[in-house]
Amino acid sequence: MCSLKFNYKNQLLNYKTIFKPKSTIMKKVLFFLTALLISGAVNAQFSFGPKIGVNLDQVTTNLNTINDKMKSGLQIGAYVRLGSKVYLQPELLYSTGGVKLSNVPVGSPSDIKLNSIDVPLLLGTKIINLKVVNVRLMAGPVASFMVNKQVDYNGTVDATKEVSIKNANWKAQFGAGIDVLMFTLDVRYSYYLNKPLDQQANEFSWDRNSVNVTLGWKLF
Repeated sequence: MCSLKFNYKNQLLNYKTIFKPKSTIMKKVLFFLTALLISGAVNAQFSFGPKIGVNLDQVTTNLNTINDKMKSGLQIGAYVRLGSKVYLQPELLYSTGGVKLSNVPVGSPSDIKLNSIDVPLLLGTKIINLKVVNVRLMAGPVASFMVNKQVDYNGTVDATKEVSIKNANWKAQFGAGIDVLMFTLDVRYSYYLNKPLDQQANEFSWDRNSVNVTLGWKLF
């Protein structure tokens, strides 16, 4: 019994001796990684500024008899860019847009106006990176929150083919940009990951996408 007790204590001491240094090493490694991340965040290149541009909305339908016309809208807000060759760029934008449809069934929507708050979160890389000019590629998700919506139904007062417009939507966005001195120009294509417009009639359905062209000014 004494021998067993003695061995048990020795094993316990060996266990503590073996794992205690490893625990100390792990703590040092975690501390080093945390310090490295904080240092990287502090030393990362940072730029900020306002931006303004246009939205070109396009709706495609499943009927050849319906003509859709691209409608221009406004986009205004601000962006933040974190990083150098590879960067993260969140934005906050107020966007207007819509679409005009012709030859639609009686009582169906013919003119749609939409205003939203868009929050893109883009990951980009600089494929040409010079002191005065650089060329970039970017892509990422966009959260879109509707703040105002108006639908005209082919000149009728009462809609016979009512449209439901969702208040929150998700989009994907990709494109290219160029920076010259303090100016930054982006051209992007956006498409919806869900259907923001639900036609409640069976005559036709649609999808909405857009092209965005924006000009920004780097304040710092």
